Amino acid sequence: MKLFDCHMHSTHSFDATATFDELCESAIEYGLQGICVTEHIDFDEADPGYNFFRHDAYMADIKRCREKYGDRLEILTGVEVTYQTEFVDEIKDFLSTHKFDYVLGSIHLIDHIFVLSPRYAKGRSKEDAYKAYWKETLAMIESGLFKYIGHLDYIKSIRSQAYGRFEFEEWLPEITEILEKVIETGAILEANTSALRRTYKEPYPGWGILELYKSLGGTYVVMGSDAHSPSQVALGFRETAKRLQEMGLVICDGTMLTSSS
Repeated sequence: MKLFDCHMHSTHSFDATATFDELCESAIEYGLQGICVTEHIDFDEADPGYNFFRHDAYMADIKRCREKYGDRLEILTGVEVTYQTEFVDEIKDFLSTHKFDYVLGSIHLIDHIFVLSPRYAKGRSKEDAYKAYWKETLAMIESGLFKYIGHLDYIKSIRSQAYGRFEFEEWLPEITEILEKVIETGAILEANTSALRRTYKEPYPGWGILELYKSLGGTYVVMGSDAHSPSQVALGFRETAKRLQEMGLVICDGTMLTSSS
């Protein structure tokens, strides 16, 4: 099947090394139907990506690459917005004044600290660390700002030996509430394969959460590699797509993405 990589970053994001052309060429080589280049949008001055994105330069690259690669690859505009409740007004203003084909909402920071940083775990109990993340994730979905929900259990990669192995069943009430809200609001989960780069054998969210999503009535998923370099484009896509389909989940293609954005 032709797949769409809905999550990747170019040098228009502060932490990426891939040029637009390199992303396009890697996608074509892999045989993708299309890509969304979802640059980081951050509103917290504590975030290294704060005020980095330049819309006009980004759109110029989109236009140029559509002309260069458009006969072989569908190229959609997109952003990955770091959701923080205290910046809801700024997020609303940005999204109302900038139009994209695809907008992904993700949790990266809690209390102005990157959730995978050792600083986040310092002085926090396991319960405090995880529950704050789930609470902010639920708030993001309830905000109604995002059709697509990025790397739901991202926090499982937290660098803290003290917390031990992540078991989603330990947080079943919180995760169930989040998934029910995703379904109720008509949002769609992302199956993010960047977890495969972190030694996991499953995407974000993991298979257990995706199975729960399906059992609660979830139907659709989008796939994203979260590529920051050319070699990461569509990482593990075929294997992940096969299992998603076996579970009965529908993977959004380009037509579905543009019609539902």
